[in-house]
Amino acid sequence: MDRSSKNSDRELAINELQNREQMAIKASMIGMIVNGALSFFKIFIAIITGSIAILADGIDTATDIITSLLTLIASKISNKPADESHPFGHEPAETIVTKVLSLVIIYAGIQVLKNAIQSLIIGNYMIENAKLVLWISLISIFTKYGLYKYKYRVGKRIKSSSFIADALNMRNDILTSFSVFIGIIFYLLFDITWVDPLVAIIVSMFIFRVGIRMFIETSDEFMGSSRELGEIYSNILEATKKFDNVFNPHKIRVRKAGYVYFVEMHIEVDEKMTIREANDIASQVEKEIKKVNPYIKDVIIHVEPLGNKEKEGYGLDEKSIKRIFGNK
Repeated sequence: MDRSSKNSDRELAINELQNREQMAIKASMIGMIVNGALSFFKIFIAIITGSIAILADGIDTATDIITSLLTLIASKISNKPADESHPFGHEPAETIVTKVLSLVIIYAGIQVLKNAIQSLIIGNYMIENAKLVLWISLISIFTKYGLYKYKYRVGKRIKSSSFIADALNMRNDILTSFSVFIGIIFYLLFDITWVDPLVAIIVSMFIFRVGIRMFIETSDEFMGSSRELGEIYSNILEATKKFDNVFNPHKIRVRKAGYVYFVEMHIEVDEKMTIREANDIASQVEKEIKKVNPYIKDVIIHVEPLGNKEKEGYGLDEKSIKRIFGNK
């Protein structure tokens, strides 16, 4: 990647940070309106047709209104500035909401599984005007796909784990609606009712997988670990290498909080430097790190004399970063 491309990416990131709340509100409102309309029509059609599958799908879609509301609340809270009670800022609210969303998704999977098993036990059931179920499930598939792509794109742009989680939940809904579609096709063509609950059981497994994965990832984040930290460590090394008088960046530790990152690190400088000179260098390194990646919110740098030997706590240096994360 050339210098002009990197500068363009940084300017884009800064612009997205400034417009983050507006983008989140717009995406959440669109999600609530679309899901509200879909849920209403699914439940209405379930009442007039007697379809258990589309009723379950409608209830599942209704929970998406709650998830969209939660992501909106999370974005509002996370964009608040730091205060006396929250000196590190409010960004962790997004991680908390993502954790809640993972539980909502797991619960939805349980409901889908329970309804499917009940349908298998009960046996055959009659559906009036089955073509209505066919059309609403087909509409739901395409609508949910559009919402998934839109919310996932917004989540990536604003670095929101809760939005990405909500998008993955939309993707689950595509599978749910598709299972209803397949089931009603078999009902119309072959008068087979047991295919619908059987497919729903398979879909519930996919839903569980996504929910459990998100639950584990947010747990890692609470514990100070995250999959995308390799890029942040590389950004730190990239910034420190621009200074000829800065040596041996080590004991580097990065903590993710929502969509921002906090960095602690040690550097070595010439022992003949004055305290003021060493402090100025540390300030320059901090500014450069934040310049390389605008999502790095705070950097704490401990300055040591060149060749310093002492027993220190755990942290990463250039060698261990390359070993753990490769050349990210």
